[in-house]
Amino acid sequence: MHSLNNTHEDSLLKFHRDVLWWKSIIEFTETEISFINRLLNSNAFDVKHPDIPENLHKFKHQIKTETRELNNIKEIIEGHDNKMIGMIDCDNLSCDAAYLENHESLKNHFEKFFKNYSEYKSRVFNYTGSMLKN
Repeated sequence: MHSLNNTHEDSLLKFHRDVLWWKSIIEFTETEISFINRLLNSNAFDVKHPDIPENLHKFKHQIKTETRELNNIKEIIEGHDNKMIGMIDCDNLSCDAAYLENHESLKNHFEKFFKNYSEYKSRVFNYTGSMLKN
């Protein structure tokens, strides 16, 4: 019985660490998104390039999508964190399996978001870095 409890406690601790890490990344990403918004709406670009307005418009549209997705995943993680309290009372394998499946699904969702956001951020920085005024 003790080893089962250790496994249950270990899972709960791992889930909690994951959630804390995700929340940390979300907080930093919110700061980055704020910076990207200010950058895209600034007058820091050399207007001699004819494609700048169109490309900036695309980046601005995409940052809105990224912001919505970030807020969505943030809300899901908060709910997941609150549900973990119920896992403490979970005393059977099917209950543990449900929490594990939910956690793994959320982990995959978060990783997909972060990968897509990181690719977007890289495109923005690569493009805008080459279009800055001297």
